Amino acid sequence: MSNVSGIQTNDTVQKTMNLYMICQYLDSITNGKGIVFATGTPLSNSITELHTMMRYLEYDFLKDHGLQHFDSWISVFGEQKTDWELRPAGNGFKEKTRIANYSGLPELMSMFQQIADIRTADTLKLDVPDCDYQVVQVEVTPFQQELVQELADRADAINAGNVNPSIDNMTPHYLGRTQTRS
Repeated sequence: MSNVSGIQTNDTVQKTMNLYMICQYLDSITNGKGIVFATGTPLSNSITELHTMMRYLEYDFLKDHGLQHFDSWISVFGEQKTDWELRPAGNGFKEKTRIANYSGLPELMSMFQQIADIRTADTLKLDVPDCDYQVVQVEVTPFQQELVQELADRADAINAGNVNPSIDNMTPHYLGRTQTRS
C-alpha cells in the first residue's frame, strides 16, 4: 500500500508503533481492560486511522480474524481505484491511486462498535446556534495568479526530482520536517 494516496508510510509510523506497544503492554497486565481513549474525532483524516484505532484497542480480535495487518484489513473493507486528478498546484493532471469505496460496512461498524461508544449531536442534545452561510466570490488578483504559478513551477520541479528535498519539498510542517525555499 505504499503508492496509495492517503496511506502514510513515513516517520509517523514510529509514533504509532510506540503507542501500539504501550497498549499491548497495558492489555497484558489488565486482561484487555487497561486502555480507554477519549476523543471527539477518532477518524478525521483517513481510513488508516480506523485500522490504527482498532489495532490499539482490539488487537486480539483483529488477529483472530486475520485482520491485524493493514493490507489484509483494507483488502476486506476497501477498494482501490486509480484515476486522474488535478495536481496540487493546479497546473495539470496526474494519476492517483486511492481507496475509493468501502465494502462490508455493517461488519466493519459492528467491529468498531465493540470498542467505541458513539454519540452524535442529536443523541447528546447539544445546543447548536443557527447560522446563515454566505459564499462571496471575488476575482483573482494578478498577484494571486503569480503566486499560484510560482507554486505550480515549484511543484513541477520537485516532482521531476530537480530539487534536493532538503532545500524544497511539499511535505507539510506537521510531519516534523522543515520547509525552506531558496
